[in-house]
Order: sequence, then structure tokens, then C-alpha cells
Amino acid sequence: MRKHFNLQLMNFIALLSVLMVISACKKGKELILSAPTVETKYAVNISPTWATLEGSINANNQSTIVTFEYDTTTSYKQSINATPDTINGNIFIDGSAYITGLKASTIYHFRVKAVNSSGTIYGRDTTFTTAGTGGSRIIFNPDLTYGSVTDNDGNTYKTIQIGTQTWMAENLKTTKYNDETAIPLVKDAVAWTELATPGYCWYTNDSVSYGALYNFYTINTGKLCPMGWHIPSDVEWTALTTYLGGESVAGDKQKETGLTHWQSPNTGATNESGYTALPGGYRINDGSFSSLRRNGYWWSSTESSSVNAYYTDLFYDSDNGARDDSDKKAGFSVRCLQNGTK
Repeated sequence: MRKHFNLQLMNFIALLSVLMVISACKKGKELILSAPTVETKYAVNISPTWATLEGSINANNQSTIVTFEYDTTTSYKQSINATPDTINGNIFIDGSAYITGLKASTIYHFRVKAVNSSGTIYGRDTTFTTAGTGGSRIIFNPDLTYGSVTDNDGNTYKTIQIGTQTWMAENLKTTKYNDETAIPLVKDAVAWTELATPGYCWYTNDSVSYGALYNFYTINTGKLCPMGWHIPSDVEWTALTTYLGGESVAGDKQKETGLTHWQSPNTGATNESGYTALPGGYRINDGSFSSLRRNGYWWSSTESSSVNAYYTDLFYDSDNGARDDSDKKAGFSVRCLQNGTK
């Protein structure tokens, strides 16, 4: 009898322990359920009519809906779903929103808004200014003497001699070959992915001062640069980098100074070469866009395989100038090199 009683008591104690653990877990869970935590960050990829808003959100273990609010005043009359628009978990997750239909040369306010069952939280007010309709003025090196060249669209570019080479000091933006024929403008993402022929576009299909983006099939025509100029080969790009002291420091000497076009911190930029590199970003071979104001990518005329070709790139957060290869379907910026200068 006593043994049976002891067994019942032990079972009761075990059950009570389980219930206490469950209760403690529930209480612990309740303790960490709270309204979301948010941080409004900054706007990037800013043009006269569009921008990308960025923020960071912690859902604090509840399903949380995230939007961005924006307007020309702190009334925030416009709102757009973030990407992602719903988050969970207990870590900070980056969210963004691409907004269009903006007015040129205008100050905009924006903030993150996050909503879960415990409350609605707003991030701090943050502002950005859209570019002018003519694009922001390029900052050339005032201590150097520039030449000029004009393309078949009538665009005139500054040029600069660096060592024995003479380069365009601006990104190409022609819509015509040097034989006056039109280059196909390809806006649609799916159409871009299917291209195995020449095509160009503007970043997010909006013309800005960073120049146009061309696929390698356009480069390979040999007709993209003005007469007397050509797309530099991989060897010619390497010659420029070597003249500027090698990959570890060449980026400093090529990048436009300041933050007009480059995102902060624009590490080490001096533009002492006069090259005045602009970060035009690129169009990925899936048709989407990336890295405007952060990185610049320029085609060479040299193929690395039947499907890839070499390019050079510079970064907003690095001194380096780098070299790599990419799928020919990608859209990169172009700088032309004068014939007879190597």
C-alpha cells in the first residue's frame, strides 16, 4: 500500500514538474513578445524620379508587417510595402522599397513603419534629395586640363591623358553606333535575359548622369565608340591600373571625389588621374539592376570564354581597382580609349 502511495506521489510530482516547466516556458515566451524595433537607414540609388529606401526591423518574435512612408513633408501621405513586407523572428532584418514618380531636385522625408499584435512603431524621420533633371554635375579634377570628344548622338565628353593613354572622363551614353544606326533599347527584364544580340538600357530604365549600360554584344560590334576611339582591351585596362600604382591604390586615383555620385564613404577618392570614375551600377543578366552609387563596372573588349568577357570595377568602400569576368548578357558602363594610345 505504501509502495503504491509512493508511486502515485512520484507521478504527481513528475506531472507537477512538467506543468511548471510548461508554465515557465510560456512566461518566458510572453516576456520576449513585444512591439517591433525599427531603424530608418538611408535612401540609395537616387535619380530625378526614383529612389530606394532602406531600413532594418526586428519583429520581436511576432508576425510583423513592414512598410515605408514618405512625402515631401512629415505628413507622410504616401506608403509602400517593404521587401520583405512580412517578417518574423528575433533578429534585425534589412528591408527596402523602390519608389517612383518623384519630383526632381526635391527634398523627401521617409520612415519605416512596422506593425505587430503588440503595437505600431515608426522609425526616425530621414531625408534625401532627388537629382536634377539634367543629372548632378560631375566633379572633375580642377588642377588638370581636359580635352573633349563628341559621339554620334551629339553628346560631348571630357577626355583626359593618363600616362600614354587618352581616356574618356565620363561614362558613355550614346544611343547610336558610329555608323549612325540605332542601338536597341531594351527595357523589359525578360527580354534582356533572352538577348544574345546588342542592347543597352538606363539604370532602372531612367536616364541619369551615370551613363548607359551596354551588354557585351554591343561592345563586340566594334562600332560603339566615336570614330578614332575604341573599347579598351583587358591589356589596356591593366596598363592603366599599373600606371596608377596597381590594383591596391588605383581606385583612389580614379574615383570622382565627394558624395555627389558615390555613396559614403567613397573610400580614398582623390581623382588625381582625372579619370573621374562614376558608379553606374550594372544590370544583372536576369534583367534586374544593382549597385548604382556603390560600384562602377566597365567592359573590356576581351573575351574570357564563349559566354564571358573581362571587365574592371571600382567600389565605394575600397581603395582597390579590380578585374574579373562576367556573363556577356550583363549590362555595364563603358569608357572609350583613343586609338593610338596604349
